[in-house]
Amino acid sequence: MILIASDFHLGYDYGTEREKDPYFALDEILGTDGIELIIFAGDLFDSRVPRLEVFSEAMQFLSKLKCKKNGSQVKLIESEKQLSPRALEGIPFISVYGNHERRAELVNPVQALDRASLLVNLHCQKIVFEVDGKKIAIHGMSYVPEKYARGVLSAWNPKPVEGAINILLMHQNIEPFVYSDLEDVYLKISDLPTGFDYVINGHIHWHNEVKIGENKLLMPGSTISTQLNKKESELRKGYFMLDPSNNMVKFNEIKQREFILSSVDNVDEIKKLLDGLEKKELKPIVKFKIRNASSIDLNLIEKNYSDKAIMVFQREVSKSFDKQKTEILRKQMTAEEYGMQLIKEKSKLEFADELLEVILEEDIDGVERVLKKGLVQAVPATTGNPSKIKEFERLPEPKANNKSNSSMADFL
Repeated sequence: MILIASDFHLGYDYGTEREKDPYFALDEILGTDGIELIIFAGDLFDSRVPRLEVFSEAMQFLSKLKCKKNGSQVKLIESEKQLSPRALEGIPFISVYGNHERRAELVNPVQALDRASLLVNLHCQKIVFEVDGKKIAIHGMSYVPEKYARGVLSAWNPKPVEGAINILLMHQNIEPFVYSDLEDVYLKISDLPTGFDYVINGHIHWHNEVKIGENKLLMPGSTISTQLNKKESELRKGYFMLDPSNNMVKFNEIKQREFILSSVDNVDEIKKLLDGLEKKELKPIVKFKIRNASSIDLNLIEKNYSDKAIMVFQREVSKSFDKQKTEILRKQMTAEEYGMQLIKEKSKLEFADELLEVILEEDIDGVERVLKKGLVQAVPATTGNPSKIKEFERLPEPKANNKSNSSMADFL
């Protein structure tokens, strides 16, 4: 069996009551028999530079996978990247990195684990296995800034392997499936290459299975609730299991906290909901969207009911009072997403996404480098042979972005 998952977000809510929640999925995977291969669609970590405590947990999980003995041997048929025997021991973990991990021109944590042969990271590369007598071809493209996604995918131009179950592994917005309404979308379902049995996409935090002609788009979703929105209150978390013998896919739920989303007008409605909850070892998350809440003492409520729930309060503020803050709450923007939006709106820079990345890395030299690169006139790019894509090659931008001063750089 092949396990398909994404968006563990290890390190999320570190230092809070929920800091152990991201590891529920890891414990369940280690306790599940019959897994022969794991395909992961990005955002293993919640941070580009995870804490050592978090990084060590990931290393321990991946090391334990190396010690798992399979009843059926997974056999490597072909790989476009050089691998050590260690990378394929036990249960191989094939991954792309996500937007939470990508570091401009710097090694990210997934690449570090790849260098240690604890996992196999793919970017514009394919790897082919034989699993239970079936050939499985995995074509992986790690996250690139959204405005380059269509161009990078087109330049890479992956081709299905004849006689194999072909899987395209990604971590991008694919219209109409978008993480946030405030994120840019340049890639559409119609842009996806044909001939792939499955397109497995991370980044979207709720699970979904969509037919694309005769094939399927699988979005495993995150294994932990981070957005705390309506979708996450309606759908359970988990992962897909693919049986190569019959090419059937099943969604398996994992251990998780119940998440309740409720709109209320007054303190009595809050207390009524909380009074009705049973005490559980794994306390539920309850998010209250509160209208007319100026007189409610939320600290007192949280203190009195702390043994029954983890509470999140969102005051619904009128747009006339604070339009920008209301939009952040309504659309579930992260601080990073809001920072990106502000830089784009206020600076009018075409290379705002790359600039924000180096700012977040506190890379002063990187900020200077990005600004210099963006402010000089770009040298016209030439189109090479897409099959000859090499590390740090600069490719032409998508046609929709020809006015940009930055090029599709450093995506490998």
